[in-house]
Amino acid sequence: MKILDIRNNFSPELASKEAALALLKGRVIVYPTDTLYGMGANAFDNDAIRKIFAIKKRSEKKPLPVMVGSISMAKAMAVIDKPREKILKSFWPGPFTFILKKKPSISFLLTAGRNSIALRVPDNYFCQNLIKDFEGPVTATSANISGEADYFDSREIIERFSLEEIQPDLFIDNGVLSESDPSTIIDLTTDNVRIVRINPTNKENFLNILKNIQIK
Repeated sequence: MKILDIRNNFSPELASKEAALALLKGRVIVYPTDTLYGMGANAFDNDAIRKIFAIKKRSEKKPLPVMVGSISMAKAMAVIDKPREKILKSFWPGPFTFILKKKPSISFLLTAGRNSIALRVPDNYFCQNLIKDFEGPVTATSANISGEADYFDSREIIERFSLEEIQPDLFIDNGVLSESDPSTIIDLTTDNVRIVRINPTNKENFLNILKNIQIK
């Protein structure tokens, strides 16, 4: 696993370009986000997606969330009409993941056989640079072994994966991230909008959230 330390001897901009190149080559990366460290692969590369499942020891019955850089990129992966687009614009970028009907071109491997896909636009400088350099969607599952705790300290991630035979190819090290709650998840696959998970921070704005996710 190659490590690029963006706190000291490697600029985030150069690290982003190297990470984008790794994604293009079908490799798996670990990168800092606005919530925790994520594990990324090209969302259109089934071999890279399979490698993520292998690294995380994750069941292929669990879909992988995806990070996009814009509404237009989201539209390439999901069915987004005007009411849904208005909702997305109200919450992105930020810690909100939306479940939408997937486009037929999206692999069922990525969505675990489901006709829906979970998308998010992160509010994070490195993530935004990465998507811009890569020019495509990137998986955004947590950088851990499935079922284990999430990691905010890069040293813990490096130590944990050093014990494994299959490892990520590239790690963007930004030290210890500020601990934050996972994103709120909102299901927009039907006109009856459903909040699947709400993080503690967003509970304070629950009524405002409800006001902004009405489709009809």
